[in-house]
Amino acid sequence: MPVRKVNYKDDLCKLVPAVLKNGSVGPLESYLTANSKLPGPRMNLELVSTFADVIGQIVTEPDPPVERIEKLLDGWAALSPEEAPANDPREILPAAAALSYGQAAVSRPDWWEGEFAKLRKAASDPRWRMHEMVAAALQRALEADWPRAFDAVAGWMQDDDPLVLRAAAAAVAEPSLLTDTTRGMNALSIQAQAISWLIRQPADARRTEAARALRKALGYTVSVAVAAVPEPGFEMMMRLAAMPDRDAKWIVRENLKKARLNPWPEKVEALQKLIE
Repeated sequence: MPVRKVNYKDDLCKLVPAVLKNGSVGPLESYLTANSKLPGPRMNLELVSTFADVIGQIVTEPDPPVERIEKLLDGWAALSPEEAPANDPREILPAAAALSYGQAAVSRPDWWEGEFAKLRKAASDPRWRMHEMVAAALQRALEADWPRAFDAVAGWMQDDDPLVLRAAAAAVAEPSLLTDTTRGMNALSIQAQAISWLIRQPADARRTEAARALRKALGYTVSVAVAAVPEPGFEMMMRLAAMPDRDAKWIVRENLKKARLNPWPEKVEALQKLIE
């Protein structure tokens, strides 16, 4: 017999309002964890995305149950790595909360500052799937209102937590969002600031898990911005390649492997010679 395709939206449109009405979160959590695809290499992103969409719909309804929505999402976001371990089915709960913060900001612009404050806190979470969900949440906001969202993300670059910087760098590194030169330059600026922060750190600070996560992300995010604004982008990469700093050279080397830079073979070749 053919396997029934799960209709996440229909299911969640029943489960989420029920939780907000009676406060019993058990059935919703059981549904999300059962369909999380965890443990496994890939969490069920379709399910997480649909959950965030449903939250986005509910918050725009007349007189939404704000306190219960906040209690649900904030409770999940507060789950520690011990309570919702990496690659455990319960990891989907804080991930769903993080993405929902981004959608709530989009659906309710009057909630924007509060949702971004929650995302900034979530960005410091050590779980890598949370890193991805925070970046995805920011991308929803950037897609809806680039100037406002970018202004907020740019403010994150004053933070001293490399995971917050990582979230900003990853968020703006989405080709579909970089539709004009202004956005491309915005994205390049974030990459430059993140790299500058990293190479200012002493060797022991760079070896922390958080700093290593930032470095790894910069190994692909830089080329996204460079592809959007090639002339200033390659100039920045040339400056990095000429530095004696090993991490700066590593970031250049990793980004040169990306196919998105293939349209500029001469520039790629020149950079490769510099880092040999």
